[in-house]
Amino acid sequence: MDITSTFAVHGYPNTLASTKTEASVAIEMLNKANQIQSDSAKQILQSIQPSAASTQALPDHLGRYINLTA
Repeated sequence: MDITSTFAVHGYPNTLASTKTEASVAIEMLNKANQIQSDSAKQILQSIQPSAASTQALPDHLGRYINLTA
């Protein structure tokens, strides 16, 4: 009687559960990394002070459009 195939069949559900757990942990880590990156980007954008002095001296029509030629 070959018992190795029996152990393989009984171990299969554990393998599936382990794979699901690993995937779940990986997704949670990815979500946490994305949240940290989002928070960092928000902090950077909030730390930028708009410079009123640099735009006061310019005419109203400047800085609204970008002309590109290929």
